[in-house]
Amino acid sequence: MPLLLIAGLGTGRWEFYFLLTAFVLLIIVAFALNVWTFLSFSCRYEMTDEIVTKGDSPTLKIYISNNKPFSLNTVRAIVKTPLPSDEIHMAIDVAPGETVCYDIKLSCKHRGIYEVGITKLEVTDLFGILRIRFNLRHRTNHGPEQIIVYPRLLELSSTFAHSQGEAMCRGVDKRQITEYGDDYHDTRKYRYGDPLKRVHRTISVRKRELYIKNYDIPMETSIIIVIDACESHITGEDALCYNDVVSECAVAVAHYHINMGHAVTVISSAENEPIVEGKRPSDFPIIFGNLAIMNLKKHNDIDFMLQIKSMNKSNPGAVYVISSRSDKIFTDTLTSLAQSGKYVRLLFPIMQSTDEKNQAGIDINGVISTAVRSADDIAYQ
Repeated sequence: MPLLLIAGLGTGRWEFYFLLTAFVLLIIVAFALNVWTFLSFSCRYEMTDEIVTKGDSPTLKIYISNNKPFSLNTVRAIVKTPLPSDEIHMAIDVAPGETVCYDIKLSCKHRGIYEVGITKLEVTDLFGILRIRFNLRHRTNHGPEQIIVYPRLLELSSTFAHSQGEAMCRGVDKRQITEYGDDYHDTRKYRYGDPLKRVHRTISVRKRELYIKNYDIPMETSIIIVIDACESHITGEDALCYNDVVSECAVAVAHYHINMGHAVTVISSAENEPIVEGKRPSDFPIIFGNLAIMNLKKHNDIDFMLQIKSMNKSNPGAVYVISSRSDKIFTDTLTSLAQSGKYVRLLFPIMQSTDEKNQAGIDINGVISTAVRSADDIAYQ
């Protein structure tokens, strides 16, 4: 086209201007065909499973329809998967008036919530002149499919679980006086409305006044799991692996304690993450689901340290902290918590990029520290 323009200006012959005009019109037509292909592109998704466990491989079905009277331009689609570095490029070839299904096998290597589906289209016109890449996210009528990947549910090993008994044996008396129970504790004076079957006959006769039996039952033991979302020192694949270790350790500890009849509370240093509580096994799915979608990227260090310090007032039976921090403020806070008489256990995730000096975890006075490279380190193999 530049040569035709120069030749036309130099010679003044109309043939050069005619060819130049034809080429300009051809480009305009090619561009219009590409834009039309993008705007008329139609697809829908189906997932074999929308909720899976880490390690599963669900299938994403993409149905692409061609409602035009001719075949689509040369189209290549870029499919987003749960792995950010694993984009899939596929060529689309659909005859006029047909719908073709493409099966995409997804690899779910890390827990979390992900959007999957076609994100970009690379369209080349029928003449092979223009190649334009369009972003489907700009289409209001096109939305990606969502998939939730749960962390693995592992049982604690006998060695690790045995040490949990120490937490249950610490602290003050674990029994409280109640009106109902199995073990007789003491007596009190009769109050209007008390059931007569609880009258202590011997003491009532001796004191010539009605006395009622008091009973005692074990107090509810509360367990707090604190998750440190600080991952600023790691990036890429290591950051995803860190999130897996953190969530799977929390799931294993929560599952063990809630099945032991303990009240479990999970808190995170991540911003805007709710505090999740469970008191019975039927509450565990709520904790499990929250740990699957918990955002471990946005971190609020000040709130995190205040949450740990406030545990002196809540008086839990045991505190589990999952963190790879080793700074003095952090270790001093855990030491102060342990000196108050609480059972404190630190699970210290170790990544491949961690310095050699931290490969064995850290030593904190009064705190049981366990280095974990994966949740398998504290679970049955």
